Amino acid sequence: MTPNEARLLELLKERSFRRGQFRLASGETSDYFIDGKMTAVHSEGAALIGEVLYEWTKDVAFDAIGGLQVGAVPLTTAAVIACHRHGRPVEGFWVREEVKDHGTQKAIEGRLPPGARVVVVDDVFTKGGSTLKAVEAVREAGCEVVLVLALVDRLRGAQELFRRHGIENYRTVFTIRDFGIVADGPGPAASR
Repeated sequence: MTPNEARLLELLKERSFRRGQFRLASGETSDYFIDGKMTAVHSEGAALIGEVLYEWTKDVAFDAIGGLQVGAVPLTTAAVIACHRHGRPVEGFWVREEVKDHGTQKAIEGRLPPGARVVVVDDVFTKGGSTLKAVEAVREAGCEVVLVLALVDRLRGAQELFRRHGIENYRTVFTIRDFGIVADGPGPAASR
């Protein structure tokens, strides 16, 4: 684990990890919750997320990075800033949960030209359904998803869902095990 990853994990534990009873986007209930946005909107957290996402994508040829709103918005912003600092120009985007009924009525905000090679990011994977919505929108826009990447995988089936939908390049910076939670799922997906 790099120093940036170690510090990011500390911040995620401090700012984003909570115990209690929670209903997840997947419909399941859980006795813990990770709200990555609480770290992503913090100055140090955003800087670390950008650097970590850069490190985890620097070996991938891609043109754009983004994901499903709202969670992917601060991740995308942090990533494109870090890429810029490292001399790698990339586009950022996010997929709307629902298309607006006014204005340009776009499903995807940001410049995402057809044929672009895309990294889809999320703060937390559970079953992967929210991330899959972003993947499907990107594919409908005529782009190629070259990597799906999360800060944390709860090890509840996302990897299997992605594989069923032809997504083989799947990475996660941390798993729920890094938070001291015993999980029955597989270990981390691909590492860098």
